[in-house]
Amino acid sequence: MRTLLISTAALVLFSNMAVAQATAGRVDTCRLVTKAEVQLAVGLPVADPKPNASNPALCDFKVGDYGVVGFAVQPNRPGETPDRIMSELAKRKIQPVEVKGIGDRAFFTSPGYGMVQLNTFKGSNYAIITLMVPGASQEKVKAAAEQLMKKALLKL
Repeated sequence: MRTLLISTAALVLFSNMAVAQATAGRVDTCRLVTKAEVQLAVGLPVADPKPNASNPALCDFKVGDYGVVGFAVQPNRPGETPDRIMSELAKRKIQPVEVKGIGDRAFFTSPGYGMVQLNTFKGSNYAIITLMVPGASQEKVKAAAEQLMKKALLKL
């Protein structure tokens, strides 16, 4: 179930991303943050990071029994701007909420099923962190997303 939810969320936001990227220059998303940093941010036990089975460019940290924190990073594609992505999401009834002070530009989305995503543009990269944390309030999940994204951006 967890894999299905995360895969669905990834498909929604990465529908125009190439699944495979050239090895050269690809960001190792499993090294953007540590297991300890994720555990501290979410306040629950966290498993070691693993590349996503559907797309190895994505990295998942299992949280508790059925939660997840997942990272994805891709280079910006021509014409791919925060405004364009936010507009496309709004057309799909996923309302983005802009956040200040993270990367060059960032916004939250809540695609459903208790998931929260923080989309961030920094330089030539577009990064997304997806969180589904069992029993946590949306405010706590958003705070964890901001904390983790800020740490991840230091490595981009």
